[in-house]
Amino acid sequence: MTDPYFHRTSGDDSSGRYVAGELTAGPWSPALQHGGPPNALAVVLADRAVRAATGRADLVALRLAADFSRPVPVGECDVRTRVLRAGRSAALAEVTVSTQGRDCLTTGVWFVRDVDTSAVVPPTSPPPAPAPAKTAGRGADSDFAQWRFGYARSLAWRYTAGRPDELGPAAAWARPLHPLLEDDVLDGDPAGLPGLAKVVLVADSASGISAELDWHEWSFVNVDLDVHLSRPFDGEWVHMDAVSTLGAHGSALARSTLSDHLGVVGAGAQTLVLSPLAAS
Repeated sequence: MTDPYFHRTSGDDSSGRYVAGELTAGPWSPALQHGGPPNALAVVLADRAVRAATGRADLVALRLAADFSRPVPVGECDVRTRVLRAGRSAALAEVTVSTQGRDCLTTGVWFVRDVDTSAVVPPTSPPPAPAPAKTAGRGADSDFAQWRFGYARSLAWRYTAGRPDELGPAAAWARPLHPLLEDDVLDGDPAGLPGLAKVVLVADSASGISAELDWHEWSFVNVDLDVHLSRPFDGEWVHMDAVSTLGAHGSALARSTLSDHLGVVGAGAQTLVLSPLAAS
């Protein structure tokens, strides 16, 4: 089997101990996770917890609010999930990732019941560029082939605006080449990842593809991630159209418009902390 992002070593379907592999590593240190994988894991575990608590399959994860109280390390971590609300029309779950007894990430996931409101929905616009074929971007032909950290190599990428070696707004399609967990199946298995998990796995990269500062001179770490979907995500490829706005007080905001093969499906936002890197 293709290596997963995480291995579970103990616990049940919604809480337990996990080992994050090298595919979770982000751009700032090989010892620290990118924000996408742990938040995708949070959505999966929240989904399992809500299904177990309610016995319902009609509640769809549509909103994620994540706060990083400290960086999430690559390696062993503990994850605990609580269902905070289970109503008729919506449910809320909270997932906390910790290591060595200290909380690193707290993620709230909202679920909304799935009913047919298509009669009031206007015609949708197609995505800004067609989604690539499923085999596109595998390995060395990915548009992000020069990004060598684990997370970047774990996805297939296709730019639709901008370039990886240019600063400023950019847009790209992305899809994972690896399962999140050992029991996940790629390529659209309906029993696989919830749509929101696929989206947040990619959406935390908005600040990266739309960087306004030189990676060798500045860090711009996000302290949060917010993702809103207007409907269930459909398909495997996520399109992210991103822009970063620098502030004059040590912070910045990265925003993204998120689409699937049907058209725009949601939006993402990240608060960034700007810090000059020490000269080598």
